[in-house]
Amino acid sequence: MRFLGFLIALACPLQADLIARFETTQGNVDVVLQYETAPQAVANFITLAQGSRPWVDSSSGRIRSDPFYNGIKIHRTANSSGFKFAQGGSPKGDGSDGPGYTFKDEFNSPLTHVPYVLSMANAGPNTNGSQFFFTGSLSQPTFNNVHTIFGLVTDPASRTVVDAMITAGPNGTTINNVTFTRTDGAAIAFDEQTQNLPVITCPGGKLVVTPGVSAIWNLNPLISTGEIFHAYYSTTMSPGSWVELDFAQLHVGISQGALLTPVATAAPLDNAAAPRAFYNLYVADHPGSVAPSYLNNRTVTLPLGGGTLRYVFDNSGIAGTTTFTPVSGDSIVGPFTTINPSNGDPLAPSTDAHSLVFTADTPALDPRYLWIKVGCDSATNSLVSGRHSTQYYDGFFGWSPFATGPATITR
Repeated sequence: MRFLGFLIALACPLQADLIARFETTQGNVDVVLQYETAPQAVANFITLAQGSRPWVDSSSGRIRSDPFYNGIKIHRTANSSGFKFAQGGSPKGDGSDGPGYTFKDEFNSPLTHVPYVLSMANAGPNTNGSQFFFTGSLSQPTFNNVHTIFGLVTDPASRTVVDAMITAGPNGTTINNVTFTRTDGAAIAFDEQTQNLPVITCPGGKLVVTPGVSAIWNLNPLISTGEIFHAYYSTTMSPGSWVELDFAQLHVGISQGALLTPVATAAPLDNAAAPRAFYNLYVADHPGSVAPSYLNNRTVTLPLGGGTLRYVFDNSGIAGTTTFTPVSGDSIVGPFTTINPSNGDPLAPSTDAHSLVFTADTPALDPRYLWIKVGCDSATNSLVSGRHSTQYYDGFFGWSPFATGPATITR
């Protein structure tokens, strides 16, 4: 009887398991989801996969609630002596899109990017959405504390399928379906609907059109902190004709130093010059958002190389003064402007619910061009604290990693 009890113990799971099965054209991959250390990432994945969380079709701006991952390809792979991974979760298949919202990183875990883990892909700190990647047979230590690990591939047969996905290359694997199994009470008790994730809704309000002058969406109710308004536009409603109106996006961020809750009342859409136009509108509400909506009159501070780099933005929000203070020696001071990292044209900083991005051109510094991505983690009335990931521009190699570390935003 003791021996039988030992065999039963071996047959039972040693932990409370929540299993995701990826059914792909290469075979099935079973993943033990880490809901205790990455509850938001796990909840986001489950609800998108099951179609129980509204998401936005990036090709049209239409709100959908069908299973997100069915039919999506593994669009990016690496299969070299240094990197082995397979990335998916982009409906467009080019890595440029997601579900229409973002959420924060979760790094409160001892897990690292050893072989065969499932992790969130991102575009910088606190920019998680729908994209994910599997590591292959190599450890990827440079991904630690950069990407949120939310699953482990422990089954040898599943690991073989991950290897096959990597070998198949970009677009060589399609996800047909994702299903879930909960093995015990703790896994069953995990509630993916109560993890404080963003919510997608249609905005209330009224369209006011002055032909040849303006089309404006008057918001009712108003949107407030953490909410981002988006608009897509078409003159025909035909597939492939929809474009996102980036200039119409409204991000209502925190208001440092102000007692009033910031709100947005109206969103200008276009100049109403076309004979007819159609719009798909949505609002993404991000609970716990602590990012500002602009950098006008704010200072971004980054500890770098033992020194301190400060960007003091003026009232325009797109230029100001940079000061680098080294550990020893004289400070370097000079003007900066924000530019588009792809072509060097002027471009204002971009802010999201939990992050901001800007590329600074500072002639007095070497390197002159820095592409700075800041994740906003917490805030007081006068200080936003977070982390940065910064790249520098090399005329031969393009953009390359430069530094990571803490960051603050003050006013």
